[in-house]
Amino acid sequence: MTKKFTIKESTRKRCKIVQLTPEVQLLFRPVSLEHFSYLWEVPSIDFSLYIRVDSEMIEYLRPQEFSCELLEQIWMASLKEEAALDIFILKKEFPRFLHSLSAVRQKKIQNLIERDPSLDRKTLEAFSNLSEASQMILRGGITHAVAEHAKGSAAFMVKQLMDNELAMSTLSRMIQIDPTLYDHSASVSMFATIMAKQYINRKLPLKEAEMIAQCGLYHDTGKSCVPHSVLNKPGSFTTEEYEIMKSHVDHGHRELMEAITAGAPIDEIVAIVALEHHERFEGHGYPKGKKGRAEEDPANGIHVYARIVAIADAYSALLMKRVYKPALPAEKAIELLRLSAPRDFDLQIFEPFVKGVEGSLLKLEERKREMDKGRIFLSDSEVKIMDQIKAQEKGSQAGEMGKRPKAS
Repeated sequence: MTKKFTIKESTRKRCKIVQLTPEVQLLFRPVSLEHFSYLWEVPSIDFSLYIRVDSEMIEYLRPQEFSCELLEQIWMASLKEEAALDIFILKKEFPRFLHSLSAVRQKKIQNLIERDPSLDRKTLEAFSNLSEASQMILRGGITHAVAEHAKGSAAFMVKQLMDNELAMSTLSRMIQIDPTLYDHSASVSMFATIMAKQYINRKLPLKEAEMIAQCGLYHDTGKSCVPHSVLNKPGSFTTEEYEIMKSHVDHGHRELMEAITAGAPIDEIVAIVALEHHERFEGHGYPKGKKGRAEEDPANGIHVYARIVAIADAYSALLMKRVYKPALPAEKAIELLRLSAPRDFDLQIFEPFVKGVEGSLLKLEERKREMDKGRIFLSDSEVKIMDQIKAQEKGSQAGEMGKRPKAS
């Protein structure tokens, strides 16, 4: 029998506690662990963080009490299977939360470029823009305003990157330099769109490219319904836990269709991809065991956008560091995908994708070598400054290791 999670008496004395009614629930919006982890990077907050335990909403962390110790307590409690604990913020304070996250992200991107100038700045700017949209979708609910923001971010990314040969490699290398910057849904959106436009169909209309971008951005919408203890479990899933995890595709499809019915500017294809992105080409995926191409078998085949997003999703997941797995370099991720590709993916899409990624990585290495050659023209004072920056970065990284959670 699972042990019930209880709130300590000392916490009850310290914190304001509100009984959770349907009316009270409407005042809050949830925060994902992926974005909660950014708070280790901010010096202070101007909003309160709440945790929900059963029918109680607890104001656990107020601005005047902000500390890494309390962040760590929330983090660890949310990962306990018996907790069934979620993190919330008042809707009226959510813009402040987004502002704090945006400031951290921009600082990280600037540091990233300073540490590796060969990375493409336009790619990182588009990633930052998409990541903001991802935060609004993930555990935030899909309103008309959220959908408009996501649509605009997708269009911006398409215009920025469709002919950018360094985009795929920049994203692939980014996580190796700063794993905490990575945003899975934003990355899947970019990988899928670049794959479709650069490696599969260079004549792909912009509207279709933007649609694929939205498919990637919304593909994991349903994970908002999966408990943190399952999403971030370090070990293997039990049969019951795996069924809970698989349910995210149905939850995502339902939530998107409800938003579409309510008038959100989202195409139904986006909801189809949320449902089908874990289907596998030979029929061993879920939820319906579809196989092959919908163009050839409309009733049982997988939509082409879902076949594209499936590859982007698998590649992005291998690059990421999680509590249950290490991050992998792009070359190793491709190597592992090749092993399962004949069963899992449409090879007419997968093979061009692999060639495109490998080609982009080579171009990035060439750019890096050319930029390295240029360093011989630095003055002695400039070299000294560069060495000081590197020393400061190493010291900063060492300090961060002591205060951050193991993974998000």
